[in-house]
Amino acid sequence: MTGGSNKANWQIPRGVTASNWEYAQAKHISAGYDQFLLDDPLTMVDRQILDRYLPDRKVEGGENEDLNKPLIADFGCGNGRTLIPLLNRGYQGVGIDLSLPMLNAFQKKIGSEPNKGTSVVKTCEKDCFWIQANLVELDGIVDGAFDHGLSLFSTLGMIRGYENRQVFLEHARRTIKPGGWFILHAHNVWYQLRYPGGLRWALGNGIRAIQGKAEFGDRESNYRGINNMFIHSFRRRELLKSLSLAGFREFDWFGVSPHQDQPVDGLPMGQSLRLVGWVVACR
Repeated sequence: MTGGSNKANWQIPRGVTASNWEYAQAKHISAGYDQFLLDDPLTMVDRQILDRYLPDRKVEGGENEDLNKPLIADFGCGNGRTLIPLLNRGYQGVGIDLSLPMLNAFQKKIGSEPNKGTSVVKTCEKDCFWIQANLVELDGIVDGAFDHGLSLFSTLGMIRGYENRQVFLEHARRTIKPGGWFILHAHNVWYQLRYPGGLRWALGNGIRAIQGKAEFGDRESNYRGINNMFIHSFRRRELLKSLSLAGFREFDWFGVSPHQDQPVDGLPMGQSLRLVGWVVACR
């Protein structure tokens, strides 16, 4: 067992490490989430890209803004930092997250009574409902349930194991209607070379991958009081292959530069070392 996780390893959901389970249950994470992200430029990058693909329907729709609102699924919604602005712009939302403290924080922000159990919460006045679920285990959601989907802030990278990440991407493709956008963020593994000790990490990680002890891009670090938090960083070709195998066919790539609050359109020369990650809009 891991301190604070309250579960033996065999009880932890598929694709979730003991430390990431502890993170999901930690109330201090949800309580301080907005303050922690206050100056993070990635939040501005996300918002600008969402503006392009999910424009304000209150401006477009006029008197018809309440009719046929598109339904957006936020896979790994956290406390609603991304989905709440979309609700205010004329969309309906489904927040899906493993963390009940995060879902409760989301509901409080929106003025709904927090859920005390682990089931779907009824729709509230803001056209949103919530599901506590492991992203690898979304079989109960019907095909084509959502008009569009989001998975931001490296949620995909928090799933351990290639096969588990692939199952989630296939669920995303299956549950989003044909033609709907799926907007995803992931970290760039090669950016690690710019940190002190990055080359040593890459060599050691590569050897562990060859030995079958890890996948290249897996790493652990201490994060906000949680020891050994797991994250997987991607090679762009690896991410493209995974999305393609899941059934996505059209891709718009945006680079994420360190300390910049503007997305980088396309893929600049030398992007392997210059970009901390990508946001990709695909369908």
